[in-house]
Amino acid sequence: MVVSGSVGLEPILEQDELSAHANIFASFDLRPWNEEIAVACLGELAESYHLRIPERVRQEMFHRLRCGIPHHVQQFFDKLHEHLRRNHRRDATLNDVERVYSEDMLGVRGQVHLEHYQSRLRLVLGDVGYEVALELLTQAAVSDGRLSDASIGQYEAYRSVVSEESAARVTDVLHVLEHDGYLVRGDDGYRFVSGLVEDWWRARNARGFIPFAERQI
Repeated sequence: MVVSGSVGLEPILEQDELSAHANIFASFDLRPWNEEIAVACLGELAESYHLRIPERVRQEMFHRLRCGIPHHVQQFFDKLHEHLRRNHRRDATLNDVERVYSEDMLGVRGQVHLEHYQSRLRLVLGDVGYEVALELLTQAAVSDGRLSDASIGQYEAYRSVVSEESAARVTDVLHVLEHDGYLVRGDDGYRFVSGLVEDWWRARNARGFIPFAERQI
């Protein structure tokens, strides 16, 4: 049995042209929680800590995250619990969710838990692939979380002029980003899977970024 992180074996084997070896494995994915499970988990946690978090407040917490990654759900609860404890309260409101999300989840301390979403891309993709991934994800982040096929085409044209790397490199990186859960494919492009990662990526990388449509070729 092989246990791997969310990157998995497939993208790594493909980079070394060993993808055929993946056929001998029967994968078992541990998927993120849906809204029902995440909201129920938050309710159980609240009860165990003698907090009162109404269902609409727990639903708002999930909607902020948008993807029920267990660690993020539990981290959000932990930050909310700490916020209430500091203020000597046991009842959570929608205003508490807004404050905890913007100040704690996306704040300096919260960013430590999200750093790996960027740093591990270099490990998997190498320096050139990392640069491509950084640009694609930042373009999505500054475009309301969406990376359209049109913007991908603009970037491929830009890369073909400024770099010797072919457009196929962009396709390979997109495959890894989709496989690893950063992006999900839609009708006319991709979008961020996690609202938390999207908001964090925008806050971290958007400053000074030039959108693909504004670049001179």
